Amino acid sequence: MDAAMDADGPHAWQRLPVWDAYTLVVLAGTITLTFVMPAASDHPFAASVLLSAIVPLYLTLGHRAVRAGVDDTRHAYGYLGGALALFGTASFVAGTSWYAAFALVPHCFQMLSLRRACTAAMVANMVPLAALLRYRHESSVIVIMAAIGVLGTISAVFFGSWIDRIITESRERARLIERLRSSQAEVARLSHAAGAAAERERLTTEIHDTLAQGFLTILTLLQAAERRLPPDDPMRAAVEPAIRTARDNLAEARALIAARPPVALDAAPVAEALRRLTATFGEETRVDATYRIEGEPRPLSPAADVVLLRAAQEALANVRRHACARAVTVRLAFDEAAARLTVTDDGVGFDPDHVVQPDLGTGEHFGLAGLHRRAETLGGTVSIRSAPGEGTTLTVLLPDEPVDPAHLREPAAGTRG
Repeated sequence: MDAAMDADGPHAWQRLPVWDAYTLVVLAGTITLTFVMPAASDHPFAASVLLSAIVPLYLTLGHRAVRAGVDDTRHAYGYLGGALALFGTASFVAGTSWYAAFALVPHCFQMLSLRRACTAAMVANMVPLAALLRYRHESSVIVIMAAIGVLGTISAVFFGSWIDRIITESRERARLIERLRSSQAEVARLSHAAGAAAERERLTTEIHDTLAQGFLTILTLLQAAERRLPPDDPMRAAVEPAIRTARDNLAEARALIAARPPVALDAAPVAEALRRLTATFGEETRVDATYRIEGEPRPLSPAADVVLLRAAQEALANVRRHACARAVTVRLAFDEAAARLTVTDDGVGFDPDHVVQPDLGTGEHFGLAGLHRRAETLGGTVSIRSAPGEGTTLTVLLPDEPVDPAHLREPAAGTRG
């Protein structure tokens, strides 16, 4: 037999408090009989001491043998060898000690394989018969006691074999239940994965037919307008960033369709991607944009890279649209067990307690909500500190060793609030 156990708790034969109580009751009753029936007990005090010594042996070695959940361990041999020796000795000084076998025989079948348990049960039943020979009883009494011992041995073997079969079937049932639960969990996982794949395929088609085609059209129109402009036309200063933005977003849309990481992370690690993003933002908006790295940079998981990049993009997009800021600082810090991104501006600020809820109809105001979901997926946090007229600081904290990146979802970027 092996150590298989029901996932919901130990088997009945491994519930130690029940067997502790049973063992103590049987041994206490046997010790009491040694004093109540002095005719069968030459030395009741000696017998009581020997039987009492079984208790600490059981609570130490016996407990370990039962908890192991396997048969024929060294703890099982140590306990049963010591217990049967104490029991046999007690039987020679007090005939009533034989009743302690009602506690020891079940222990044999708990801790030993069937064949060894039957042998131990036979010893437990026959040793007291040998002890009877030292008493001067009539031969009929000895015959009756011998018959009782033989019947007890046969009964112990029969019921022990029956219980052993029940234990084996129970353990097999526990294994089957555990395999069934594992199969159900796997089916649920595969079902979820299939649903996610189907939804991703649907969104991929929608992105291709709408956003990607829209960005391509915008890019084509802007390039055509740029070609018509004279080289020294001041409008080029506005058209060129628009072309670059349309081209970057078209590349992002195609990356989503191909299930690839963001384009900015294809060519550089996240620290470099954030530097380029900050520099581009400063060039396009004429805002004093500063980028800093604190701590020793280290590689992060692909999912963490995506979250940090998307957080910076969202924060800078909000600064561009709402903040009217003169200066922005993007700071990436590497702590001992986490990476922290902080985006601070000196703009008009807002009241974080009165953030506009996402609009399901127009798709507006999903930015911060999506940012929170991204961070939570990796066990991270997002905090915003702001007040009207005092600027805004957005902080994203991601712990090391995040969850499986496959679980990362990319909510659509939106606006503040």
